[in-house]
Amino acid sequence: MTPRAAGGGFRAAEGGFRRRLAAVCGVLAALLVLLVLGVVFSPDRVQARAAGQPLLPGAVPQRIVGIDISAGATLVTSLRRTAKGWEMPSGQRTYPASSDRITTFLRIVTGLTRTSLVSRGASHLGELGLAPDSARLVVLHQAAGGPDLAVEVGGRGPGGDADYVRVRGEQSVYLARGQVSFFLSQEPSSWYELHVLPDDVQGTTVASVTVSGSLPQEDPPGAVLGGEYTLRRPSADKLDQWTIDGESRPVDRVAAGAMASALANLEGVDFADATAGFAAPSGGGLRVIVETFAGRRYVLDVRRAPQPGKLLVRSDWSPWSWLVNPLALQRAVLPASRLMSR
Repeated sequence: MTPRAAGGGFRAAEGGFRRRLAAVCGVLAALLVLLVLGVVFSPDRVQARAAGQPLLPGAVPQRIVGIDISAGATLVTSLRRTAKGWEMPSGQRTYPASSDRITTFLRIVTGLTRTSLVSRGASHLGELGLAPDSARLVVLHQAAGGPDLAVEVGGRGPGGDADYVRVRGEQSVYLARGQVSFFLSQEPSSWYELHVLPDDVQGTTVASVTVSGSLPQEDPPGAVLGGEYTLRRPSADKLDQWTIDGESRPVDRVAAGAMASALANLEGVDFADATAGFAAPSGGGLRVIVETFAGRRYVLDVRRAPQPGKLLVRSDWSPWSWLVNPLALQRAVLPASRLMSR
């Protein structure tokens, strides 16, 4: 064999080895790619990446102008944002709704995250409380023609800190941490704004309280709500200097301050008909006049309510009347004897 022929055979063998090596490397590279893809896109990794992600990405509470809550196919609560604040239609009337409660609810709903994937498809929906006749649907209407955002809420998870939820139109059910169930389990009236006095009346802004009339109480028997006195203080920088008409003893500043705060925070349990029980009151009546340091004056009239165990309160500043628990008024309107220092 000539040297040239030997050199040609060696180069041919070397070329074949390189081709085989390249093929093996290609196979190994392909296997490595498949392994990486399998790891990255495995169900466990996909679920891990989804965990903690927003259930409603891009949802902003400030852009929500309406909320509809349904149980099964029945619309339970409808809330709408207006220029005056949130309102809640109910029957033939529209009542003011609690902005604080709605703000908290929207923060919770728009902040829901996908803690863990529970199921996909229609299987086990009944067990999770997401069957069509049992799921609760929350629809958020966005401003400026934005698309509605809808979440179906099922039962509470086993840990008690998360709900079974899914976005309407999607197949995946997630366990999402939050307190949505707490809000959805309340009566529709829990969305009302039921504070009897407006926001400018605070425990520190009350300048005087005038009480006149009396209302016998059922609990405790023989107790009477009311009196004939005016409780006052001179200015906002002398909040502890209370006086009361016709009394020589000093006023208990703690009791007087607690009464002012309880009156400022007085809240009903529901709205009542605007005229019920006031045309022909029975069993006595009570009037409370509240004046603020800013010179505003509010008059409250209190009567027995047709509903057992409730009192009816009407004000001169609002078209609404409220049903109020007697205990709340007993804290807000103390007898003169309770306001005196011991």
